[in-house]
Amino acid sequence: MKYLYPDTSIWNCLCDQDADPNALSSALANRGIGLVIGFNVLYEMAKPFFTGTNEATERGRQLLTYLNHYLALGVPIVKENWALLIEEALDVTGHTPMKSCFRDNSQYEMTVHEIDKLLRGEITPEVVEFFAGRKSLVRTSRTAMKNRLDDRPEVKAIFAKTSDEDLSHFLSTATTGMAGQFMLLGHLRMEFPKDSPDDLAAVSALLLRSPKYRLSHALTRTDLYLNWRWARRGSIRADSPDDAFHIVSAAYCDIFATREADQADIAHHAIEGIQTLVVNEDEIVADRLVSAQERKADDSQDRTST
Repeated sequence: MKYLYPDTSIWNCLCDQDADPNALSSALANRGIGLVIGFNVLYEMAKPFFTGTNEATERGRQLLTYLNHYLALGVPIVKENWALLIEEALDVTGHTPMKSCFRDNSQYEMTVHEIDKLLRGEITPEVVEFFAGRKSLVRTSRTAMKNRLDDRPEVKAIFAKTSDEDLSHFLSTATTGMAGQFMLLGHLRMEFPKDSPDDLAAVSALLLRSPKYRLSHALTRTDLYLNWRWARRGSIRADSPDDAFHIVSAAYCDIFATREADQADIAHHAIEGIQTLVVNEDEIVADRLVSAQERKADDSQDRTST
């Protein structure tokens, strides 16, 4: 089974086009493809409840009501990025084996329960605090990226002189080198604040030596890629770090679908081997998702028969 990760733009279109959840899930399953729901997708769909306008709240209600049909079918939810990073670190150090990138039954039921509460208009202080913290994290990550580059001009110069043609090779070598280990160390320190920098540096090196730890690799390659874009262009879009949350969430998936070409470009560089699919504005999204897999299957059969 291969897994298809639609980003928020795709889920919005599926909702607006009233795509049949049963029909879409079945058509993809017949081609060996399973839909997944990213935790960050859930965040984006719930975010309209916290803008304070009736129109936004109604939009959030519409989106979550539509997504509930997929949850009723048992479409798996990808665990949060931070949770997967912790699990990978515990696995590589031999503490706790990693089991799955998807939420287990109890976590799944908790998610469904929280969505139901939002749809009933029950917004707890804890939920408000979570959404405020997430917005702050995105702002902080963008500022931290700029500060790191400004504080290390020699590193910024290496990024700046790396051409588009050399980027793929640069990402591959930098990810497993000192630059990549430094990037991942920053994420590990947030999740393991009591561990020493030396110990976490060793964990960072272990994680990046093995392609098995796809979340760690995706986090690192995304950081390197965004730093490269900033150094080459002088800035990045304000929403780029938030977009990166979605892309990293697809680390354990095989296909990343989006309506935004830039999102697909970041995913292509962040996750080695992932298939990216950009759906145009004038297309029926469900048909495009299914037909893309049909064409891929036909291409494979043609190569096999030659």
